[in-house]
Amino acid sequence: ERRIKVAEAKEIFKEQSRPAELQLIKITPSNCEDCFDIEKAIIELKNQNINITSEETFSINSQQGKEIISKYDIKKLPTMIISGEVNKSEQLVNYFNQKGEISENNFVFTALNPPYLDLSSNQIKGQVQIKNIIDSSCNKCVSLSSVSSLLKEQGVFIKNEKSVEYNSDEGRDLINKFEIKEVPAVLISDDIDYYSQVKTALTQSGAVKKSGFYAIHSTVPPYRDLSQNRIIGMIEVIYLTKNDCTECYSVSVNKNILLRFGIVINNEKTYDINSPEGKQFIQKYNIKKVPIIILSPDANYYLSLKQAWRSVGSTESDGWFVMRNPEAIGTYWDIELNKIVEANN
Repeated sequence: ERRIKVAEAKEIFKEQSRPAELQLIKITPSNCEDCFDIEKAIIELKNQNINITSEETFSINSQQGKEIISKYDIKKLPTMIISGEVNKSEQLVNYFNQKGEISENNFVFTALNPPYLDLSSNQIKGQVQIKNIIDSSCNKCVSLSSVSSLLKEQGVFIKNEKSVEYNSDEGRDLINKFEIKEVPAVLISDDIDYYSQVKTALTQSGAVKKSGFYAIHSTVPPYRDLSQNRIIGMIEVIYLTKNDCTECYSVSVNKNILLRFGIVINNEKTYDINSPEGKQFIQKYNIKKVPIIILSPDANYYLSLKQAWRSVGSTESDGWFVMRNPEAIGTYWDIELNKIVEANN
C-alpha cells in the first residue's frame, strides 16, 4: 500500500511538473509599426512552464481575424488568445490573471501598453505629440527639454516633437489658444491619458487639458513672463564690503549660498563702504553691518530664498532684499561701533 501511495505521489508530481499544453493565436493590426510589441509578451509567456503546441497569426483584415475578434470581444490590438490547459497550475492562472482575462479555458491578453489600436474607434491610441514653446533669446532661462526624456523613461511613446519660438506666428497662436502665461512651456497631447500613471502625475501638478493638450510651464525662474513681457528671475547682486577688514568673512560665501538656492545671477557688483556707491547704499537702506549682499526685486520669485530671507534680512519698500544679519555667517564690521565683531560674540 505504501508503494502504491509513493507511485501515486510520483505521478501527481510528474503531472504537476508537466508543462501546460497551449495553443496560441496572435491577432495583429495593420499599418501600426509603433504599436505594442506583442512578441515580447509571447516570449515572456514562453518562459513559463508551458508547451506551445500550435501557433497561428491572423491580421485584423483577415476573415479568421475578424471572427476571433468578435468571438472574444477583443477591444485592443495586437493581442494573443491562448487555449488549452490554461488552468493547469495555480502559478499559470495567477500569471494569466495579471496579464488579461480567462474565460471558458481561453485566455485573452489585455495588458498591452500604448500605443495600440483601439477597435471601438479604429484609432491608434497613445501616440503622444509634444510642442515646446521656447524663447531662444534667453540662454539663462530654465529648459523644459527634459520633459520628453522623462516621459520616455516612463514608457510614453513620443510620436513627434517640435519646438516653436514664442514670438513666431505659430507661437503666438499657441499662446493665445492655450492661455499660456509663462515661457518656456510644453504642450502634451491628450494621448498621454492612455498612460494612467503619467496622467495622474500631470493632473496632480495642476495641468489642465484644453483643446486636446495639457499645457505645463516652469515654476522655477528664470522664465519669460508674458504679461510683463520680460524675463523674471535674473538677479542683480550688490556685495557691500569693508575692503581693509581682513578678519571679516569673505562675501563669496554669500554667493555660494545664493547659488545653492538656485539663484541665477545676471550681474554683480562689489562696493566698499567708503566708496560713493557704498555710502549711498548705507544711507538709503540704513545699513549698520558689513559684509552683506543686496538683491534686486526679482529675488521675490525664488520662493525658498524668500522664505529663508526672513531670518537674515529685510525686503524694502522698493522691493530690494537687504541682508541685515551678517553675524549668521561670520565675523563682520559694525559700522556704528566702528569695529570688528567676532561671529561668536
